[in-house]
Amino acid sequence: MTTGKTTNVEELTKLAIDFVTTKKGLWDHAAWMDFMSRLQAKGFDLSGDMQANLGNLLEAMKRFYTAAAATESVEKAVKTVVSDSVTFVKRHQGVWGHSEWEDFVKTVERNTLSLSEGTMAYLGGILESIKIFYALSPVGRVQKRLSAAPAETPPAPAPTVAAAKKTETKPAAAKPPERAKVTPKVPPKRDDLTAIDGIGPTLVKKLNAAGISSYAQLAALSDDDIERLEKDIIRFPGRIKRDDWVGQAKALSQGR
Repeated sequence: MTTGKTTNVEELTKLAIDFVTTKKGLWDHAAWMDFMSRLQAKGFDLSGDMQANLGNLLEAMKRFYTAAAATESVEKAVKTVVSDSVTFVKRHQGVWGHSEWEDFVKTVERNTLSLSEGTMAYLGGILESIKIFYALSPVGRVQKRLSAAPAETPPAPAPTVAAAKKTETKPAAAKPPERAKVTPKVPPKRDDLTAIDGIGPTLVKKLNAAGISSYAQLAALSDDDIERLEKDIIRFPGRIKRDDWVGQAKALSQGR
C-alpha cells in the first residue's frame, strides 16, 4: 500500500483505463465504490475536486469507449487516446489554444481512428479532466505558482559621478495633466446559467471568463459566435446547438 497522498496523473489514468476497459464501458455503483476504495488504498486523495473530476473522466472515457466500440481493438484505442492526452497536457502545461487542439485531434486520428463530431466531444471531456488532474498535481501547482509570481526586477546600477551631476542640473519635469474622471461601469447582469440544460458549474466559469454571464447574451449568439465558443472556450464541438442553448436562453430571458 502506498503511504501518504498522491496525485500522480500517469498512474491514475492507467488505473482508470484498466477499470473502463475491464468493465467494457459498463459498471454499477458497487463497482464504482470498489474502484474508489482501491485508489484510496494506493494513496490517492479523492476528496473534493479530485473525486468529482475522476467521475467526469470515467464518464468521458466510457462514452469514448462506446463510440469506438466498432474499431478493431477498442481497448487499444482508449489506452492510446488517454496516453496521448496525458502527454499533450503535460507538454503544454495545462494551457493550449485552438491550433494546438486541432493538432492534437490529428494526432489522435493518426494513432487510433477517425473521429466523428460526437467522439471529438468525448475526447474533449477526457482532455479537460486530465487537465484538471494536472492542475491538482504537485507539478501543476508549482507551475501555477511560478506563472503567478511577479518577475524580479534587477537593482538599478549606481549612478556615475557624471550622471549624478547631470541629474542635479536637470530641470524639474513638467507636472502631468490631471486625468479625466472615469465614471465607473455598471457591472454586467449575471443570470443563473445552470438553469440551461447542458450548462454546469464548470462551463459557467468558462463562459463568465469569456464575458458571458446573462441569458440575453446567450440568446443573441450568432453562428460565428457559437463556432468560436465551441472551439476556443468550451471545447465541445456541436454542444451549443445540440442542447439548444440559444432557444433555452431566449425562453428564460422572456420569463418563460
